[in-house]
Amino acid sequence: MNNSMLAIESVSLSQEPKFDNKPKLREREQKLVNIIDAIQKIAQTNEWSSLKTEIFDGLIKQLEKELRDEAKKEDPNPNKLNRIAGQLKWAERYSDLTTLEDVYRAELSNVRMQLYGKNE
Repeated sequence: MNNSMLAIESVSLSQEPKFDNKPKLREREQKLVNIIDAIQKIAQTNEWSSLKTEIFDGLIKQLEKELRDEAKKEDPNPNKLNRIAGQLKWAERYSDLTTLEDVYRAELSNVRMQLYGKNE
């Protein structure tokens, strides 16, 4: 068996230039920090409180009921089910700013882990 071919392949693979993604990660880190700061500031305003009361309160329950009602039908419309499910996912994500902030914090933690090798 000729192992020289394996040695050549392993050398050529190890000599491939590695892509440095740290600048992109640092850019993403800064964007995430800005997003989290903005979410925190928005959550403290009276305007957000008004929007939450007028638009988002009860929206999730309404969409869940609509989804259940459509699913219980004898011949449910798959397009309508998908549309309602998408709206429900959107409402769950954006109606609670604390949850949204947690999503971005988790991503920030992941980015920092890639950049620095530890959670910061």
